[in-house]
Amino acid sequence: MNQQKTYEVLCATRMKTVFVLSLVMVGLLLHTESCAQLSEVKTDGKIFRTALYYGKMTNEWSDKVGNEKFSAVVLDISNSRSTYGNFKFQSSHRYKILGDVMALLYTKPGIGEKPTPGTPTLTSVLGWHNYGLSLISTKYFQFSAGGHIGDYYYGIEGLHTSRKSDKNIDGTIYYYGGFGPLAIVDVSIPGTPLVIHYEGSYAFTFGEKPVIPDQQPEILNQMFELRLDKVFFNLEIVSGLNDWGNRIKRQQFGIGFMF
Repeated sequence: MNQQKTYEVLCATRMKTVFVLSLVMVGLLLHTESCAQLSEVKTDGKIFRTALYYGKMTNEWSDKVGNEKFSAVVLDISNSRSTYGNFKFQSSHRYKILGDVMALLYTKPGIGEKPTPGTPTLTSVLGWHNYGLSLISTKYFQFSAGGHIGDYYYGIEGLHTSRKSDKNIDGTIYYYGGFGPLAIVDVSIPGTPLVIHYEGSYAFTFGEKPVIPDQQPEILNQMFELRLDKVFFNLEIVSGLNDWGNRIKRQQFGIGFMF
């Protein structure tokens, strides 16, 4: 019981930290006076995007016996709407499963065989969807808040094909729904057409109750992006925040194009 209370306090603290940092960023940006205007940026409007990433997944729980890693080059598709102005609607939709399945075709053991026990998994079948409304908007920056919804295929490959087998002493993989608060920040870089875009959400998951030693995770889903006309550089970090059981982190870095 004490462990559960400690876990809940830590999760609440982390969520507060995310939003405090977002508000601090907004405060600093209020003093910026020499940026290019966001209204002049060509990313305004609804955009289809495709990108090529190098990505890796790791299990960060040091007590695990099986602690394999998985990495691959991933083709990623998404679409977003970044509209600048007071009380404007923002959205993004990131689809993961297609690129992840393609990656399995050319990495060992391949899509036809069961991965090595301990191999971490963090992906989405239906996608990660963010919706926000701009609350603070000037010529130079914009802060939006809203909500996140999506699904998470999360955990590690067990020793046995049955998820509830007592042979899965290191845990296994579960399928969750997720929802939670969202913050979006857009910042123009002085004297250039570059825009820094950030999306951060805290997802509370729901679904099948894990068996010991697993715990149902809460997930910090973050995306950092540098945009230049139709080209963007993207860093995505998605991390499970549970303090015992599997703690999976997904990291991707790559370059993409907007259409």
